[in-house]
Amino acid sequence: MRGKWRSLLLAGALSVMPLTSAGVATPAQAEQRTQARHTVTYDQYSVKVDGKPLYVWGAEFHYFRLPSPDAWRDVLQKIKAGGFNAVSLYFDWGYHSSKPGSYDFTGTRDVERLLDEAERAGLYVIARPGPYINAEVSGGGMPAWRSTQAGVNRTSEPEYLKAAREWMSRINPIIARHQLTRGTGSVILYQVENEYQGGRHDADYMQTLIDWAKEDGIDVPTFVNDGGANQNWVSGKGAPDIYGFDAYPQGFDCKDPDTWKNLPDYSYVNDWKPESPLIIPEAQGGAFDPWGGTGYQDCAKLTGTDFTRVFSKMNIAAGVSGQSFYMTYGGTHWGWLADPNAVYTSYDYGAPINESRQLTEKYQEFKRLGYMVNSVTSLARTDKAEAPTPSDDALRIDRRVNPDDGTQFFTVRHADTRVKDKDETTLTLKGADGDYPRVPQQGAITVDGRDAKLLVAGYDLGEKQRLVYSTSEIMTHAKIGDREVALLYGRAGEAGETVLRYTARPKVTVLDGDVTTTWDAERGDLRLNYTHKGLARVLVNGMELLIADTAETAHWWRQDTSAGPVLVRGPSLVRTAEQADGTLKLTGDSSKAAKIEVIADAKKVTWNGRDVAVTQAPRPVELPALTTWKYKEEAPESAPGFDDATWTTADHLTANNAALNGSLPVLAMDEYGFHHGNVWYRGRFRTTGAATALALDAKTGNTGQYAVWLNGRYLGSSGDGAHTFDIPAGTLKASGDNVLSVLVENAGHNEEWGHDYSKEPRGLLSAEVIGGASTLTWKIQGNRGGEDPVDTARGPYNNGGLYGERAGWSLPGFPDGNWKSTTLSGQAAKTEPGVRWYRTSARLDLPQGQDNALALDLAEPPGGSTSYRAEIFVNGWLIGRYLPDTGPQTRFVIPKGLLREQGDNTIALAVWSTKAGAGPGSAKLVDLGASAGGIKVGTVAAPSYDAKTYAMPAAGARVTVDAEPFLATGTATKVPVTLTVPKDAPTALNVDLSLKVPDGWTATTDDTTRFGRVRPGDTVTADYTVTPPGDPVHYAVLSATAKLTQPGRPGTVTGVRAVQVPPPGLSADAYVSDLTLVKAVNGWGPVEKDSSNGEDAAGDGRPLSIGGTTYTKGLGVHANSQVRVYLGGGCTRFTATAGVDDEVGDGGSVSFRVVADGRSLTTTPVVRGSDGGTGIDVDVTGARWLDLSVDGDGDVSSDHADWADAKLTCAGGSS
Repeated sequence: MRGKWRSLLLAGALSVMPLTSAGVATPAQAEQRTQARHTVTYDQYSVKVDGKPLYVWGAEFHYFRLPSPDAWRDVLQKIKAGGFNAVSLYFDWGYHSSKPGSYDFTGTRDVERLLDEAERAGLYVIARPGPYINAEVSGGGMPAWRSTQAGVNRTSEPEYLKAAREWMSRINPIIARHQLTRGTGSVILYQVENEYQGGRHDADYMQTLIDWAKEDGIDVPTFVNDGGANQNWVSGKGAPDIYGFDAYPQGFDCKDPDTWKNLPDYSYVNDWKPESPLIIPEAQGGAFDPWGGTGYQDCAKLTGTDFTRVFSKMNIAAGVSGQSFYMTYGGTHWGWLADPNAVYTSYDYGAPINESRQLTEKYQEFKRLGYMVNSVTSLARTDKAEAPTPSDDALRIDRRVNPDDGTQFFTVRHADTRVKDKDETTLTLKGADGDYPRVPQQGAITVDGRDAKLLVAGYDLGEKQRLVYSTSEIMTHAKIGDREVALLYGRAGEAGETVLRYTARPKVTVLDGDVTTTWDAERGDLRLNYTHKGLARVLVNGMELLIADTAETAHWWRQDTSAGPVLVRGPSLVRTAEQADGTLKLTGDSSKAAKIEVIADAKKVTWNGRDVAVTQAPRPVELPALTTWKYKEEAPESAPGFDDATWTTADHLTANNAALNGSLPVLAMDEYGFHHGNVWYRGRFRTTGAATALALDAKTGNTGQYAVWLNGRYLGSSGDGAHTFDIPAGTLKASGDNVLSVLVENAGHNEEWGHDYSKEPRGLLSAEVIGGASTLTWKIQGNRGGEDPVDTARGPYNNGGLYGERAGWSLPGFPDGNWKSTTLSGQAAKTEPGVRWYRTSARLDLPQGQDNALALDLAEPPGGSTSYRAEIFVNGWLIGRYLPDTGPQTRFVIPKGLLREQGDNTIALAVWSTKAGAGPGSAKLVDLGASAGGIKVGTVAAPSYDAKTYAMPAAGARVTVDAEPFLATGTATKVPVTLTVPKDAPTALNVDLSLKVPDGWTATTDDTTRFGRVRPGDTVTADYTVTPPGDPVHYAVLSATAKLTQPGRPGTVTGVRAVQVPPPGLSADAYVSDLTLVKAVNGWGPVEKDSSNGEDAAGDGRPLSIGGTTYTKGLGVHANSQVRVYLGGGCTRFTATAGVDDEVGDGGSVSFRVVADGRSLTTTPVVRGSDGGTGIDVDVTGARWLDLSVDGDGDVSSDHADWADAKLTCAGGSS
C-alpha cells in the first residue's frame, strides 16, 4: 500500500539533517566536521544561511538553571524534535565568575560542551552573552563582586568597561569558535547587551561591545533585543545589524489566567529599519510567577495553547521572520540564583517543556507551527499584501505573499483577540491559479474564540503537487523515497477543504476517514471536503495526504536524516533518527505501550536499538518514605562565648558603592567577599548608659530576613529594612563586652533595571544602641572561602554562611551518627527560634532505561506554624528555598543528575524558625512521571564531605583589646592588650604582642611585649598608651597582634577594638549646618550646607526655599538621606522647618525623620512640593547623637528636601 513504508518501531541515534530546504548548511551537517565554511547574512526579509532565507523558530533555554550537562542533551533534543530550528542561549557572567579575574567554564559551566550539544542536536544557536542578561537571575547576570567596584554598570565608565571586558574577552572567543561561518559550530546570531533602554542610552558603550565582538572573532550578524517595541538602537552609533524587541503582550500577572489583553499587531515596526528583517528575540512563551503568586499552572493557562496559536500567527502576519520563545524550558533557580524581586525557586514559566523536562500540550502547538515554518520555506520571504475582507466583521484576515514564487499566506483570527465567540467567514482568493470568489466553496472557515489559522495558497507541496488552497493548516510535507507526503490539520469537528491542481484527473484513493472529492475539469482542480476527526488518509497521484485533527498531530514526529526525511507516528517523543545501509535507527521516549508507524525509505527500523513494533511502557517507580531524620541544633554563633577569632573584621571605612557613603564601619556583606546566602555578624560593645533597645537596619532583598540575639538571648526577627528590638531586663552585662549576634539572609541581588540597582547593598547596614550609646566592634562570616568557595563543582551560588553549610552538614558522607533521631512532625512542636538541621538518607533503585522525574514535597504538620523557612539540599546541592508563610511553592523538582538513581542519597534541611513551634511536618519524594527510553544522564560530579576541608577553624589563643568606646581628642588613654591561651589549647611559645593604630595616632608601651611561654589557662597583658589625633574620628579600629608558635608551628592571632573620637559636646546653641557632620549620606550628590541640594556636585545648590520663604541656614539633601551630628548630651531641643525645596516645583514626595541615640522622636507624613514647610520641634535632652533622615516616597527624581533653620538649643544658650 505504501511501498517501502512500514508500520514498525523507532530506534535511534543522531539527527544529521535539518527541517529546512535542501542545500542549506545546518548544525547537524556541520557536526560531521567537514570544516566547510558557510555564510550567514540577512536582507529585509530574513536571516539567510548560504544565501537561502531562514525563518528562525527559536527556543530559549538556560543551561545555568539545569545543573546537569548530560540533561542539556535531553532538553536540546526535545527542542529540536518540537520543530524548533534554533536555540537561544543566555550566558550568565556571574554564574562563571566568583571574583574579579576568575572564570570557570568546567562541569555545569562548560559552555563549550553546551554549544557542541546544540550543534549535535541539529540546532542553530542565538548567542546572548550580555554582559547583562536580566533573566530573573540574581543581579541580572552581573557578578556580585561588581557591587563593590566603581563605575556605573552598563555604561562606558572605565571601571565598568574594565570588568565587562574581562567577561567578554573570555566568552566571545568561545562563541566565535562555534560559529557556523567557521564550519565548526552552529552560532548564527549574536546579541549585543540586553533590553538596554530607558534612561540608559550610552552609544559609546554599545559600540564598544560591538567592537569587542568583532575583535574577538564574531562575524555573524549582530542584533539588539529592545525591552519592548521602543525603537531603541535602530540606527546610529551603537546600533547592531538587526533590530529586535521583546514581546510579552500577556504580561506576567497569572492570578487571573482567563483574562487576556488585546494582542498587538507589530507590523508597524517594519518601518523602523526596513533594510533588516523583523525579529522577536523574546516572544512570550510563558510567564514567571513571583513570591506569593498563584503558581505556574496559572501561568501555563495564561499563555497556553490558544495564546500560542494567536500570538505567533499574528507575528507571522506582521512580517516577523524570526521568533524565539522565552521560555521553552525554564528550569530551576537552584542555589541563590534567583532575582529576589521576581521569582522563587521554580522557573517552570508555564513553558512548553516543564520544569521536570516533560512535554506539555503547548509543546505540541509549537511543534505544529515549527514543522510548518521549516517545511514551507516560502514563509521566510514575504511581503504584506492587500487582504480580502472577511464575511464576518468580527474577524480579521491578513495576507502575505512571497515575491518569488507567489505563495500566499492568510492569517485568520478575531479582530479583538480577547473574545471567546465562534465565528465563520469565507474569503476571496486571487493568484496565479485563478480567481476564487468564495473560499471555501463548500461551507465556511470556522474560527473559534481565541484561535487563529495560518492558511496557505498557491504553493507547491512537491513535484507536480500544486496546492491551490486549503482551509486546513499545513503541519509538514516532504518527499520520502519516491512519494510526496503532506500532513494537514484542523480543529476537531471543523470542516476542511483542500484544492489541488492537476493537468489531468488524478487517481484518488481514500484509505481512511470520510473524505469526499470533486473534480473540476475546466480548472484542473481536485477538491477534497472533510471534517477534521482523528486521521484521514488519501492517496492522490503519488502523494499521501494525511488529514488530522490537532489531537492526532501530537502523535506525529518528523526527523531528517542524511538519507532524507522520515515521519513517525505513535511514540511520546522521537529524539533522533539515523539512516544507513537501509536501516533506520530511531531513539525516543514512550509513556505507554503503543504501536509505531514509520514512513521512511528504509528496509529496517529499530527503536532504541531494538527490533520491536510496539513502544514500551515505563515501569513503576517505587520511592522510600522519608520518616526518620537525624537532627541537630545549629547557630552556635548566637552564643556570647563563640570563638569568632578567625572571622573577618568588618572595619572598612570607605566603599565605592555610593549607597554606603557615610556608614561607619561599612558592614555590607559584599564588601567582605560574601555575596550569596546567609551571613553572620557579631558585634561587641560596652554600654555607657541604660540601654533599652537596639536599632538595626539590614538589606536582605525581597523575602529575606534577619534575626538578632543579644548575649545569647533571642530578641526577634525582621524582614528587609530597619527594625528596633527591645532589650529585655537582665540581658545586658553591666561590665565587659556584650555580644550582639545577627544572622542576615541575602535573598539575592536586584536586577539592573535602574541606576546600579544590582549594587543595592546586602547584609547588615547599621546598628545603634538606644539609650546607651556605644561603639560596636564587628566580625563577619559568610560562605566558606568567600570569593574562593571550597566547593567549586557546585560553585559560588550553592552555599551561604550558616554554620552547617560551613561545616559540611549538607553533604553526603558527613558523619551524623551522634545526632539525635527524630521525625519532622514530632520535632516541629519542640523547636525554638533559631536554626536546626535535619538529615536523612534515601536509597533509590529506580528502573533503568527510562527517564524518571522526581520532586520533594514539604508541608507543615496539621495546625503547625508557617513562621520558618527551609533550605533544601539534595546530595549537597541547594535545590530550593521553602517559604511557607509566603508561598506558593511546596513542591521542588530535583534537577536530573543530582540524585543517584541506584544508590544512597542525602537529603538535608536547614530550617530557620523565627517563632517557637515552627517547622516542617513532612517531606516526601514524589514521582512526577516517567517515560521509557530517554537518554543516559549520569550523576553530576561533586565532592562529598571531607573532614579536613570542612574542619571548623579555631584559634589556639585569643587576643583582646580593652578600650573605652569613646576617646577624647588629643588625650592619652590606657589600652590593655591581653593574650589568653584556652585550657584545652597547647602552650604558646615565643609570644610577641603589638598594637597597630590608625595613621595620626600614637601607641606606646613600657610593658613587656615578649613572652617565652604562655601555658594553657594563662593570660599575659601589655598596657599601651594610645593618643588619638586632635580632630574627631568617626570610627577607628585598634588592632592587636600576637605572633607565636603553637605547637611547633608559627602563627598569628589578632584582636580588635573599635572606638570613636567624637567632636566636643555642644555647650551652646548651634545651627546644624555649622557642625561637623559625622555621617552624611545623600541620594544624589553631596549634602549641602546652607543651600539646596542642587545638582550632583558640591556647592551647586541654590538658596534654601520652601513655600516661597527663603532661609539662610540649613541643610539641602536628596532622599534617601541621613545626616548625623554629635551633641554630647548637652542639648535639650531641636527645631527646623522641613519641606521640599521650591527648586523642584510641585514635584517630590518625602518624609522627614528625627532620631536621637537610635530612638525615633518624630516622623512627618509625606510632604510634597506643593505643601510648603512643616515645623519640627522635638526634645533631645541627654542625647549624644542626632540623626536627620529623609525617605523618598517614589518620586525620587525630584526629592530635593530641606532642613531649613535646623537649630539645636544647648546648655549655655546662644554662642
